[in-house]
Formats: sequence, C-alpha cells, structure tokens
Amino acid sequence: MELILQPTVETCGQACIAMITGKPIEEVIKDMKTSGPTSIGQLIDILDFYGVKHAEKNTRISKKNPVPYEYSILTVHLDKGYTHWTLLYDNKYYDPEFGLIDSEYPYGRITSFLGIYK
Repeated sequence: MELILQPTVETCGQACIAMITGKPIEEVIKDMKTSGPTSIGQLIDILDFYGVKHAEKNTRISKKNPVPYEYSILTVHLDKGYTHWTLLYDNKYYDPEFGLIDSEYPYGRITSFLGIYK
C-alpha cells in the first residue's frame, strides 16, 4: 500500500480510493466527478465502478462489531470537529491528511468501517 496525501482538505475519500486502486488521485477525482466532500454512498459507487470488492454497507463500531476489518475505509470523527475518511491496512492507518500511523489512531474517534476484500 502506498500512502497518498489528499491535495485539499476535502479530498480524503478520493485519496483513500486512490490508495486502494493504485490510480492517480486526479483520475479518481475525475471519475467521482467531485473534488469536494464524499459520502459513504459515493465511495461505494466508485469502488463498484473500479471493480473493487467490498462489504455491502458501512458497519458501525459496536459491541457486536468492536474492531474494523484488517482492510477497511474508516469513518473518523476528528477532534477538530469534522468527519474524515482514513484507510486501515495491515494494522496501519494510511491517513490522507496526517500520514502513516502505525500505532493507535490519535486524531479522533473511529465510528464505522467499510470492509475491503483483497
């Protein structure tokens, strides 16, 4: 997995998709038709467009599902007051805003995840 940093404050979702697919972030932005904030629905649609296998839906972190899959797009509520997409892969966080994090995620609360299948 290669870390891709988001080019703007609002392109974390596009950067996560670029990391998953290995495509340039500019191509992902073009294919998604947005350089702005993204929803889980938009991320699922573009994963389908690129033929990436994934879970059917976003799963909330709960007692029943306490930890994300080893390979997931994470929904993070940042301490800065906004929601952010981050990629979990091989027990490391590939955060398009903050970089590679190989310890506990320090910037906010992970609330849900979308599993990606290899």
